[in-house]
Amino acid sequence: MIIDARTLPDGETVHADVCIIGGGPAGTVCAREFLGSGLRVVLLESGGRQRDARTQALSAGQLSGEVTEPLEDTHLRQLGGTANHWIIKMADKRFGYRFAPLDPIDFEAREGCAHGGWPITRADLDPYYARAHAACGVGPFDYRAARWQSEGALPLDLPAQDVESSTFMFAPTATFTTDIPRQLEAAADVHAYLHATVVELLASADGQRVDEAVVRTFEGRTLRFAARRFVLACNALQAPRLLLASHRVHRDGLGNAHGVVGRYYMDHSLVPSGNFYPHDRRIVNRLAFYDMRLLEGSSVLGALHVSPEAMRREKLRNFCATLFPMPPQRDVDALLSAKELALALADRRLPQAPGHHLARLWAGRRHLVRVAYEKLRHDTPIMPGFGRGGWSRLQNNERKYPRLELLAFVEQSPNPDNRVTLTDERDELGMPRLRLHYRWDDADLDSIRRAQQLMAAALSAAGLGRHEPAVPPPDGRLPVVGLHHMAGTARMHDDPRQGVVDRHCRVHGVGNLYVAGSAVFTTGGYANPTLTNLAITIRVADHLRRSLAGTETVDDGQPQPAMRAA
Repeated sequence: MIIDARTLPDGETVHADVCIIGGGPAGTVCAREFLGSGLRVVLLESGGRQRDARTQALSAGQLSGEVTEPLEDTHLRQLGGTANHWIIKMADKRFGYRFAPLDPIDFEAREGCAHGGWPITRADLDPYYARAHAACGVGPFDYRAARWQSEGALPLDLPAQDVESSTFMFAPTATFTTDIPRQLEAAADVHAYLHATVVELLASADGQRVDEAVVRTFEGRTLRFAARRFVLACNALQAPRLLLASHRVHRDGLGNAHGVVGRYYMDHSLVPSGNFYPHDRRIVNRLAFYDMRLLEGSSVLGALHVSPEAMRREKLRNFCATLFPMPPQRDVDALLSAKELALALADRRLPQAPGHHLARLWAGRRHLVRVAYEKLRHDTPIMPGFGRGGWSRLQNNERKYPRLELLAFVEQSPNPDNRVTLTDERDELGMPRLRLHYRWDDADLDSIRRAQQLMAAALSAAGLGRHEPAVPPPDGRLPVVGLHHMAGTARMHDDPRQGVVDRHCRVHGVGNLYVAGSAVFTTGGYANPTLTNLAITIRVADHLRRSLAGTETVDDGQPQPAMRAA
């Protein structure tokens, strides 16, 4: 059942067995795990079914370091969460997003990556990775390159042991934006409350458990949700914000006895890593493995990553790259100018320097005509990239693509100085706003440069041709673009001095409070976090079902009041 929290009377208290905070992918999957369990579950989502600017503004905050994008633009307060922005065009024409697990080495404590080492292993998560695949309608949980090669789409024969081929898989966005919301709407035992912004968790007098979540609405209502177990399934910015703001009993916030909450913030970055100019341009016609393809009903994309052996030997962070054939820069400029002019026309505005854009259109006119024809005739991408595949289906690609662009996903090591803290400023509902401090360590940037060298050497030896490194900016810093893969601010560690949650994702010192999602990541690898988010969330749900099995009373022995219906 889905309920608008604004319809509840001021002062209402709702009781449940499990209270899940956050209605994005982690929260909704967590709620779905309880369907038919006999437990009473509430899901609290700050937003509604559509994006709302007033609600989104609750995420605004302050920035320092190397991050410049406003915090309110990094995630969505909306049922389905940021999945509402995931629009990669899958090979079967549906919109989707990238799936990949963390590598086994990502869970290890390894030399060169300070503060690494999860208390669990990749093998501990493998069964939950497989269940997340099934829940999201993805193919088998198997990311080996050999599993997804086919005739005409073979991975490169790499001569060195430093670089290996692997795959990304893609899952439909509609799982979170349409399918699960429909299941929750039809559910009798899970009640999802929209427009229900949690501003505080109220702890018991001894601080060892959470009794209630306090919700406020823009209409001035204050609601309370009492539960036996609470799960923070919000993102790695809002989870620590709520823990830090809940300080009535614990002066420094819940789970923060050792000052760890909010620390070790991480994000993934996309790093341009140069171009290959093939000696024989026909090689581009043999790289279909690295294009998005539909194989056995699954959308897959080949990738390249630095091997675990090289990571250990060179003390590197994880590094994965994709290959995209690209036209000459003149034609890229023409496409970018066509896009700018189209956006200006749609917005009914005059573009900056229109003569410059028209000149670039003229210079690349032949390429524009060709890609427009191929788009209409074969539904191929205007320009190869992450948002769309299909270039390998065309003929004579060697005539269009003189170079291969290498784009890398890179790991950022956990740094306690990269963190979120509270400010004195409050949002419209009275909750303290965040400050995010974030910068790249020089050691991480050195690791990226070395990984680029290893990959360039291996691919050159495999016959890709001459490598031309990306041109660094004048200050010498690598250009890194954040991908909104926020992680690490409520990290998993068995030692409460080094982590916020234990191996079961339970907050240290608070017996009935759990965190699900990427906030608990100890390290982040290179992989998109969604699959690991979901695996961890399903694991948390299993743990909660076991802990609550066969009990009909709350932990203090009092009868559990009935859940309020709509």
